[in-house]
Amino acid sequence: MIDYKKLAGEKISSLIPYQPGKPIKELERELGVKEAIKLASNENPLGVSKKVIQAVTEALHEMNRYPLGDAFYLRQELSRFLDVPPHQIIFGTGSNEIIELAIRTFVKEGEHVLSYAPSFSVYGIIAQAAGSFCKWVPTKDRFKVDFNKLKEAVENSTRIVFLANPNNPTGVYFSEEELVDFLNYIPKETIVILDEAYVEYVDAPDFPDSLKLLKKYPNLIIMRTFSKAYGLAGFRIGYAIGHPDAIDMLNRVRQPFNVNMVAQIAAIAALEDREFVRNSIKINREGKAYLYKQFKELGLDYIETQANFILVNVGDGKDVFDRLLKEGVIVRFLGPTLKEYIRVSIGTPQENEVFITKLKKILNKG
Repeated sequence: MIDYKKLAGEKISSLIPYQPGKPIKELERELGVKEAIKLASNENPLGVSKKVIQAVTEALHEMNRYPLGDAFYLRQELSRFLDVPPHQIIFGTGSNEIIELAIRTFVKEGEHVLSYAPSFSVYGIIAQAAGSFCKWVPTKDRFKVDFNKLKEAVENSTRIVFLANPNNPTGVYFSEEELVDFLNYIPKETIVILDEAYVEYVDAPDFPDSLKLLKKYPNLIIMRTFSKAYGLAGFRIGYAIGHPDAIDMLNRVRQPFNVNMVAQIAAIAALEDREFVRNSIKINREGKAYLYKQFKELGLDYIETQANFILVNVGDGKDVFDRLLKEGVIVRFLGPTLKEYIRVSIGTPQENEVFITKLKKILNKG
């Protein structure tokens, strides 16, 4: 009998895999629920742009060919859109691959990554799988980033600092002043990866202009995605912007055909459909205002968000999560470190109303 745990080693066998939100069809199959709604994975509730559907449909006859390994046409489009040179951009199968590329490329034996908690657990999962680890620094009251503790935690062996802004799962953000102060403090050999997956939803006036900061800080890498505001979560396509030398090193590790052709075509069309993104942001802001109002009326404490989800204190997060599932509403329970909370993605007006109706029923406040 082969002991695969032994073959994989302790770093792998002790990993706890990332648990995504439950799919609607799976919930309906398991519990026999009909017309379920999913507000668990921070997806765009408006679906996919019609321009994306048209572009992908027209290109299906080309799918016998390999994609462009360097995503040339998409890089050109994104370069114009962001006003960033093409050679400073790299694409991945979602932000997750960018995280993996960065750790595999830059974190050597005896080095580690750093972030604050709670934040995106994948930083730690990928680091551990690569034979390293993530050093987690606790946040302050109301989940604000404690940059003083982050500074204290930086060591000579700290190779990458992951800063999610706005943060997932809290929705909290930090300002440009805070970021610049941190960048000025840390050693130039320590890479800061700014995870801006939800940047399109931000309306805070003091949010960092990260693209501007790239010119001054060569150790800064910005990570973004088409999964959220652009509605392309199922296509799996994200990207990073950084110093040309950093992008060059990442490209040496990147697999040659990592982003498939359909995803590249979809992303080009998504960039062109500005109206879809504007409407997505509008729906999100209106839904956020509605949910804030409802939570206040229910006497529930919530964390103000700059993203497309809200972390809300419901007392017993696991119990409310389980009971909502039985009512056909999928939200997110984030485990024992946030045991009093659920995270709810902001949906369409109808989905938000259904969620509130079911939540009131569960809390006996209907």
